[in-house]
Amino acid sequence: MKRWLPWVFGSAILIGVVIVGIHFSETKDLVRVVQTSRPRWILAATVLQLMTYLAQGEVFRAPVRVTKHYIGATLVYKLSLVKLFMDQALPSAGISSTVFVAKSLQRNRIPRDVVSASMVLNLASYHIAYVVCLVTALAITIATGHANWIVMMISVLFLLFAIGLVAAVIAISAGKCKKQAALLERVPVVRSAMQFLKDADARLTQDLRLLAETSFWQIVIFVLDAATMWVLILALGEHASVRGVYASFMISSLLRTMGVVPGGLGTFEATSVLTLRMIGVAIPVALSATLLFRGLTFWLPMLPGLWLSKNIALDRRQTPRPEAARPEFIDGRPSEGTA
Repeated sequence: MKRWLPWVFGSAILIGVVIVGIHFSETKDLVRVVQTSRPRWILAATVLQLMTYLAQGEVFRAPVRVTKHYIGATLVYKLSLVKLFMDQALPSAGISSTVFVAKSLQRNRIPRDVVSASMVLNLASYHIAYVVCLVTALAITIATGHANWIVMMISVLFLLFAIGLVAAVIAISAGKCKKQAALLERVPVVRSAMQFLKDADARLTQDLRLLAETSFWQIVIFVLDAATMWVLILALGEHASVRGVYASFMISSLLRTMGVVPGGLGTFEATSVLTLRMIGVAIPVALSATLLFRGLTFWLPMLPGLWLSKNIALDRRQTPRPEAARPEFIDGRPSEGTA
């Protein structure tokens, strides 16, 4: 019951958003949205979403490529979809999906220290990209006179958290802050993540060029998501400011991230409709575009993500390599992650 309660709460918020949106929309406006819709733009939005999986795959591949190991493009793109599914279906701050992806990479003969470094870089680059994109969005809202003190306060708190998290992750993976790391390992929720930090190859996690590359791909994902929302508005027959839609998406994503319901169910939709209305998008279009966006990014990947997660987990061709027989070496010494 406790597991399903957040979903019930989020669904209730979502239903409330839809009811309120319809209430404040006139029937003729809803009919006009249907009549002026352009399906080919929805197809373009779908292509943009497919490109986000390619970008996420490049985040996984970057440290593996640097260490001269090989991993198939098909697998990393499947893992990108599975990660999205697990992050939404199993809210655990991304830990469950990170562990799953890491084990899958190890089954494909990627050394543990490289896999751990890949997961650390994925976490650090995501928050770096979030900081860059959110600061840009806040600058747009201030410049256009749409700044809200509640949103600003939440944004500042999140920015401080994200910057602190990136600094802590990189420091712990480099073998620093040992006392703080020992205290964090006592917390069951983050124990698995702490093991990744300790086992990661510090040369990779402290490689500024590699961190910049993975952060770039994470920024591309945010931009593609915002572009998807903008294209969906076009698909519904209305034009909107590119900057305004971008700022609306980032603020909605912030409240989705800070929310307590899975995937920000309900909270994202409410914030998106409200902020899109603030930049001049009609309520019927804002509601329809938001629901279409969530369909493409939240609901549609659920079934293939579930199927792929089971398929990858049961794939007996991905047999783990016995680490004791072939230990990995770093600078002539056995790595800490070697059993």
